Amino acid sequence: MTLFDYALLTGRDEVVGYLSHIGLVATLADDPDEVTVREVTAGNMNRVFIVAGPLGSLAVKQAPPFVQAAGPEWPIDPARIGAEARAYELLARVVPDAVPAIVHVDLDRFVLVMEDLSALEVLRDELVRQVQDATAGRPVSYIDYGAVGDVVGRFVGELSLATSVQVLGAPAHAQLVEESANAELCRLTIDVVLDEPFRGHEHNWWHPSLDERVAALYADREVQAAVALVRDRFEHSEQALLHGDLHSGSVMIGSTPEQTNKVTVFDPEFSFVGPIGLDLGLFWSNLAIASIAARAAGHDGLAAAREDAIAASWQAFVEVWEDASVSFDDDFLESVRADAWRFAGVEAMRRVAGWSHAADLETLPSDAAPLAQRAVFDAARHWIVTGTVTPLTLPTNDPGALS
Repeated sequence: MTLFDYALLTGRDEVVGYLSHIGLVATLADDPDEVTVREVTAGNMNRVFIVAGPLGSLAVKQAPPFVQAAGPEWPIDPARIGAEARAYELLARVVPDAVPAIVHVDLDRFVLVMEDLSALEVLRDELVRQVQDATAGRPVSYIDYGAVGDVVGRFVGELSLATSVQVLGAPAHAQLVEESANAELCRLTIDVVLDEPFRGHEHNWWHPSLDERVAALYADREVQAAVALVRDRFEHSEQALLHGDLHSGSVMIGSTPEQTNKVTVFDPEFSFVGPIGLDLGLFWSNLAIASIAARAAGHDGLAAAREDAIAASWQAFVEVWEDASVSFDDDFLESVRADAWRFAGVEAMRRVAGWSHAADLETLPSDAAPLAQRAVFDAARHWIVTGTVTPLTLPTNDPGALS
């Protein structure tokens, strides 16, 4: 028996049996035979099932003892589900309208049972679908990008403020740092975001149009020095509790019977106390990538709308902190913004030259992909080195841009 020898939920019978054991099947149906189970696993880390019956529905999430997308050859501690549960507990107090409700936590089998959000759509999926529909001449679904940015910015603002040393005081903040330690997933972030994309590594792959750029990247001393600073911030800046993985795949949008234009943030399993700019930067990077993808496919209006989410998130974040009755250094907000763009840079670089790529780019038509890939690469390098925004334009003086 190994340290992580526990039963995995693999199909309907196991999932329904588990919910029956913990007394939740009765909330879904009078007869367990009426309960349906649909696996909706989409991320890299965990298994997720939607369980429904005549009386209601739930989402069941289990952490296997390995990276779900890679399999048993990449083992990882499933106790990450505990970090996620702790984050949700705090988020339910700070930003209850922006996170799903948690129904049950099982730290023995590493399971979370939560509110079913399947009526909503993952933002990343909608970003891809919009470009595909626009390219095919089909009607494009509406996304209120300003509202998405506002919710995400307030989410980061309220979470970071509530868990800052200014609000908690030094002793309580130090306790939070200790309780929220998430060493293994922080190590995963260091490996796949802050290390591997910037050197030769077996996990890395990229579009052929980036061959020369990637070769130059590995010898780029300016980038290497800047990445070292970003990594230092990640490892040693204990500003506030973070979501830790706040990209477009961690946001859901849509309408429910109770609320139209609902925006929900989920999957805080990478949560830890770190630099506030990380959460903003991951979100900005993924929206910027989506903007570049739309522009490369010829949809400039869609690209500009996506950039609105970035601006709205920053404005909402700033408002939370400026409206609070706490004091902070004059350069605090500017330092958060600089951190955010540097983290946006390393995130964007790993999305084009690391292990896990952006669906926004990988689903582009073949004639648009090279230009978009190069634009993201060049923007990423700028963000990493300067910590400042750059216009999200496509390369114009690049003879090989369309190769």
